[in-house]
Amino acid sequence: MLWRALRSAFKPRASAEPRVRRALDLSRAGLHAEAEALLRRAVAEHPRDAAAATNLAVALLEQDRAAHAVTWLTRALEIDAGFAPAHFNYAHVLKINGRLADALSHYRAAAHARNAMPEAHEALMYAALEACDWDAAEAVAAELRERAAREPAELWMKRVSPLTAAYLGLDAGQCKAVAAFHAPPPAREALVRRRDRSARPGRLRIAYLSRDFRDHPVGHVLKSALAHHDRSRFEVHAYSWGGGDDSVYRRAIADSVDRFVDISRMGDDEAARSIAGAGVDLAIDLMGHTTGNRLGILAKRPAPVQAHYLGYPGTTGAAYVDCFVGDAIATPAHLDAQFSERIVRVEQCFMVADGGDALAAPATSRAAHGLPGDALVCCNFGDPSRITRRTFELWLTILAREPRALLWLRKTNPLAAENLRARASACGLDPARIVFAERVAGKPAHLARLGCADLALDTLGWYNGHSTTADLLWAGVPVLTAPGETFASRVAASLVSAAGGGELVVDGDDAYADAALSLARDPARTRALHRQMLEARTSAPFFDTPALVRGLEDAFERMYAERLGELIA
Repeated sequence: MLWRALRSAFKPRASAEPRVRRALDLSRAGLHAEAEALLRRAVAEHPRDAAAATNLAVALLEQDRAAHAVTWLTRALEIDAGFAPAHFNYAHVLKINGRLADALSHYRAAAHARNAMPEAHEALMYAALEACDWDAAEAVAAELRERAAREPAELWMKRVSPLTAAYLGLDAGQCKAVAAFHAPPPAREALVRRRDRSARPGRLRIAYLSRDFRDHPVGHVLKSALAHHDRSRFEVHAYSWGGGDDSVYRRAIADSVDRFVDISRMGDDEAARSIAGAGVDLAIDLMGHTTGNRLGILAKRPAPVQAHYLGYPGTTGAAYVDCFVGDAIATPAHLDAQFSERIVRVEQCFMVADGGDALAAPATSRAAHGLPGDALVCCNFGDPSRITRRTFELWLTILAREPRALLWLRKTNPLAAENLRARASACGLDPARIVFAERVAGKPAHLARLGCADLALDTLGWYNGHSTTADLLWAGVPVLTAPGETFASRVAASLVSAAGGGELVVDGDDAYADAALSLARDPARTRALHRQMLEARTSAPFFDTPALVRGLEDAFERMYAERLGELIA
């Protein structure tokens, strides 16, 4: 999920405490290798300290060294079988490695241990959502809502991440407060000082900040986009952390900017000084409250204008993030109250999405993916945690009413597949009509197989398709969606509209079901929409990456001009 999964253990034995607490300070500053070195000394001197072993595991996880981390998490549980932080972090490792049933067991242990972690209930809820166990997820959600209603904010907000606040349906004020609670506080001494009227540069120096300049959805959509910045107006920097994967995405992004800086070994203070020292005018955070974020850098105000773009589907709640990039569909004016930032809307679609992988996709066939040639293939390749009970019931209704239809879903874990097929069977449907796609090697191969679908059915409710929708549109697949009342639930509507598929954006569940059935029963129309999507790749705004980047540039210019006015006032 997008919330921060790793949690440190804050109760070391007294003898190990000084080193452990110093290591935690280093980790919070982004200095994970230094924290690891200190913690290795702690575990060598105090081999029976479960907290020291757990924190060493966390430092290793922060450096993407999960195999080594598991050794220390196992050691911590051997020392203390009921140690909640060890259970919590071990569950996270199990989950990302596809062992969801085992992860659920450890999340439950973390939630119900004698030293239970506040975050464990939320993590347990998301794991249940990923398993499509809606009853279990709702039981935890109900408890979290009840706590939000009766506990002081400083207690219940520890249990709820910003994205969870949206999932629980908390009001805009509560959601913003949760985001602010989890954002690092503003630094006492900002690095940017008031500027005089001569400070307006000839070119704006912009800096993108992310851990995800790699083989990751953010890296995928930005692969070639940054190269389209007008170098007569902008100088483009990228600040990266989390280590490189040497993927084509990382190399393309590094080659497309004027300056690529790896700050993996810099703490937040040093990274902020580097950005300020480079004279950056506009810092663009691409992470928000996602795992591995470093909002602490922006908290030191290294740039006069600071904005969030692309990576997180909601407000950061941070006083030092001035703007949030949206558009008229994803962030209509009546959503302004949901954000602490000022919404700056681009003219067309806020999301740029590189289509090179789609255009280079190899030829494939339905047979190669276990799909019948004469079926109506309805697909959804989003995370199963976004499939609500109501969404799945609507999908099953479509299958029940149209015998030719089958549902093609992404296989992420066996437990979700088992639960979804069991639900279909309970409704009297052949579970074989739900086909689960195995992982394929490389993005082009994935985009190629998407073209085997006739129609994509978006998830409804709290969160719909974002980068998955972009992939489908580039693959020429029509996407049916119904926007909700949050940014996270409106992104697909923005993308589909900009791709020329406005008729596929409908209002509400009933209209969604009616439209889906109408398309399922009219294969000629569905084929026509497929052709329309493919043809739109040469004409619709969503597919014109240079134009979308120009729209972003205009937004950046407006942000800077308005903020500069504030700084010199």
